[in-house]
Amino acid sequence: MPEPNNKRLDRTIYIPQMADHAFAVGAALRACGFDAEVLPESDEETLRWAKKHTSGKECFPFIATSGDIVKKTQSPDFVPERAAFFIPTAHGPCRFGQYCQLQRITLDRVGLPQVMILSPDSRDSYSSTKGLNINFQIRGWLGMVATDILEKLARETRPYELIPGQTDRVYGECLSLISQAIEGRITAIWKTMRVIRRKFAEIAIDRRVRKPIIGIVGEIYIRSNRFCNNNLVRKIESLGGEAWVAPISEWIFYTNYMYLAHSRDRGQRVDALKARLKNGAQKWMEHMLAKPLHHMLLNAEDPDTETVVEYSAPYMHPSFGGEAILSIGKAIDYIKRGASGIINAMPFTCMPGLVVTAISKKFREDFNNIPWLNIAYDGQEENTAMTRLQAFVHQAKEHQRWTKDQAAG
Repeated sequence: MPEPNNKRLDRTIYIPQMADHAFAVGAALRACGFDAEVLPESDEETLRWAKKHTSGKECFPFIATSGDIVKKTQSPDFVPERAAFFIPTAHGPCRFGQYCQLQRITLDRVGLPQVMILSPDSRDSYSSTKGLNINFQIRGWLGMVATDILEKLARETRPYELIPGQTDRVYGECLSLISQAIEGRITAIWKTMRVIRRKFAEIAIDRRVRKPIIGIVGEIYIRSNRFCNNNLVRKIESLGGEAWVAPISEWIFYTNYMYLAHSRDRGQRVDALKARLKNGAQKWMEHMLAKPLHHMLLNAEDPDTETVVEYSAPYMHPSFGGEAILSIGKAIDYIKRGASGIINAMPFTCMPGLVVTAISKKFREDFNNIPWLNIAYDGQEENTAMTRLQAFVHQAKEHQRWTKDQAAG
């Protein structure tokens, strides 16, 4: 079992790099007095270590994070007595809730029982880990949302840049600025967003012809991690599409929503009030961060969780819980915003992902046969994967033309 979340850690906290949001989390931890380090991106060495300590039948995000953890323990500078790994957990129809327990077993098996696992829990919307106080929660949230917005800017800009590589260069500069603001004087984040707006406004683009928008939904780790999804966003862009990816903040808002629902069901009025206040504050912060960039983004702010759940209601009951509801609801949101195709990215054998796959046929029929592609990832590059993606993007381009013809007619 993971260690109880009941004491402040005098250790280096290592954060697996699921996405670039990990840098904001690390900055927030350092701002609160912790020593925090983001692990390098997963690579082939990650998989080599993972194969030694997993059966290969586990969820791919578990395999990747386990490989990253073991790989770090082999570093010359790794001190077990001074180390902790940041592995959040969750509840519901997903194996994510088992990661921290199994990784605890893995560390024990390799002879590192003294290494700790810090595991905030979604049951109370990641609010109760002692030491990770309100200061950390505010800084971490602002950093995550700012990174969500920065990624949206990059994905809506890069397909139209006139100078190859300019968007990536500006993105890297802005990502560092976000970490500096989160680790330093927190009010600097508002100025940082204005600086980001200016830097992206200086990128030379030609957006006279909008490329087909491809909405990427599905399991949060797979859709967000470049290594695990075989650089899906870049492949879509290379084929002439514009990729939108469901944001990390979507899951946090959903845990708020579930925390509020469970508190109401149990008659816990104080907890319900806390959930409402937290959600309202986080939504306000998201709005204020995105506000300077509304005129630059089609996809600036996301709908609230209640709307996403309502979108998905014709396909599954809200009590089902978890990412399947978010995937269906977000797909509908993207279609309403003009998407011409949807990709459901998931780990191989992922139960929520398979539920969405089963629903996708009926879903397509309900939305004018919009192109839909289900992709399962297990660490192997399929020979037919690129061919399938090429055919899908071609269909999305045809669907975009058909939609324009319908609107004109």
